[in-house]
Amino acid sequence: MAQQYDEFANRNSDIERVVGPYREEVEIPSLCGVLGPVRGKRVLDVGCGDGVYARVIKQRGAAHVVGVDVSAGMIELARAIEAEQPLGVEYRVHDATTMPVLDAFDVVVAAAVLHYADTRSTLVRMCERMCANLVPGGRLLAYVGNPTADPRSAQANGFVLHRPADPHDGAAYTISVPTVPPIALRVHYWSRESMQEALESAGFTDIRWEALERVRVGATGSPPVRQPVASPVNLLVSARRREP
Repeated sequence: MAQQYDEFANRNSDIERVVGPYREEVEIPSLCGVLGPVRGKRVLDVGCGDGVYARVIKQRGAAHVVGVDVSAGMIELARAIEAEQPLGVEYRVHDATTMPVLDAFDVVVAAAVLHYADTRSTLVRMCERMCANLVPGGRLLAYVGNPTADPRSAQANGFVLHRPADPHDGAAYTISVPTVPPIALRVHYWSRESMQEALESAGFTDIRWEALERVRVGATGSPPVRQPVASPVNLLVSARRREP
């Protein structure tokens, strides 16, 4: 996966043209709405890619933001953006399955990371490493693959799902981004029940599946237009590290 994303780092602008609008209109406002105020908080962005979520959170007032990714190419890209537009975000190369405790964070964000787990034990390990980096009561917000996503809706938002008709937990499938040439990602199917079980096993509680909405800028002087998303590509799950 690291090598795959190292290659994608060189095509980041192509990818952004296709999937950027969905992230800007759906994923970022939905996550920020659930996250709430972050001023003064310590935040870890797992699977940060080029750092887009880390930058948004830092701009919202977080005191300390660290982004980690398994891809050295993506971390290099994130650091280059930080050098051009300094915000004070720190970026490091780490695998989500073996990540050490980097700090006691108030929040961990993980966008489109857990669906790379190819086995249940790997899924639990990822969740455990995220939990270990949180203070007791700290929050996890993770975008995970929607196991019931409508392929037509996904394609309208820049993703092509090549998913089996009746997948089982851990089944591999491909998500394509229709750039030229197309970019294909190998991911794994996990039901909501299995995802929730993995989070609970890792030490999380208060697990919730959050509603997503599409937010479009309204006409000058008018409020943004908000619409619920019926069949999102990803689901947003929130949880808290269990307190002693």
